[in-house]
Parts: sequence; structure tokens; C-alpha cells
Amino acid sequence: MSSIRIQTVVSQAGRKIVGRLLPGSDLIKGIEEICRHHDVSGASILSVIGSLKKATIVYAITDDTRKIGIRYSDPARIEGPLELLACQGMIGQTEDGQLITHLHGLISDPQMTVYGGHFIEDGNPVLATAEILLQECRDVQLIKKQDAETGFPLFTFHPDGGHGS
Repeated sequence: MSSIRIQTVVSQAGRKIVGRLLPGSDLIKGIEEICRHHDVSGASILSVIGSLKKATIVYAITDDTRKIGIRYSDPARIEGPLELLACQGMIGQTEDGQLITHLHGLISDPQMTVYGGHFIEDGNPVLATAEILLQECRDVQLIKKQDAETGFPLFTFHPDGGHGS
């Protein structure tokens, strides 16, 4: 039987921020701009819905040469118009303090084929709107750094803004 291992911290209730990205805005950069505008350095992305002109996602594929047997695919580009059905994720910082977004979601094309994956920056322009609900995480820092066990850059969570383990 495998052991259960966790890494957590408690965040005090933070603000809920609702907003909209206007047509042509990049999905990831737009979410990060909302955070900068409201001085948010860490948050949970509770919901994103709307439409995209096109989408660029990556997803997990088998790779036996990697530490845990997977890697991300090459970017998949899906032409639109696309419905942005549902997204959720996390916003934190890199080790040097830059905002970084980890966003997964579902989209559908005009034939109602559904695709899902990890959205990447500079590949997901909004068509009509992207309506967003964020829950700020206060008194906590979400730091994305290279994880030795998995070989992936992953979020770590630290109380009071510390960078400890």
C-alpha cells in the first residue's frame, strides 16, 4: 500500500475577483494582468468561460525516459471559433517573483468536439469574452519551481511568503 504524502498551508480568506477579458486578449496574459491590476500574487482560478479565436494546449503523453513516465506533448493548435467551456487553475510566482499561471480547461469546436489540456501563453486569443472568477490566497506564497522527484516545474506552498521546503 502506498503512503499518502501532502504539502499544504492555510490561506486566510482572500478577495474574490470577477472580471472579463476583452476580444483579442491572450487568455493567460489577461488573467495575469487582472492579478497585477488588483495586486494579487497568488490565487485559485475558480472559473473561466467564454470563447476563443483558437486554442493552444499541451497534454500529458507517455515517455518512458522521464522520471514519472510522462511529458507534455508538443503544442496542439485547435482552430476556432471555440467555446471555452470550463477552466480552473492556480496563479503564483516563479522563484524570481514573476507571475505564472497554471490553467487547465475544456474547449469545443463548431462540430462540438471537446478538447482538454493545459493552456499555454500566447496561443489563446479571446473571441467575444472570457469571464473569470478568482479567489485570492492571502498570507501564502505559491512558488513554482523545479521538482526533483517528478522532473516538472510544480507549485510549492509557503506560509507568510517564505520560500522554505
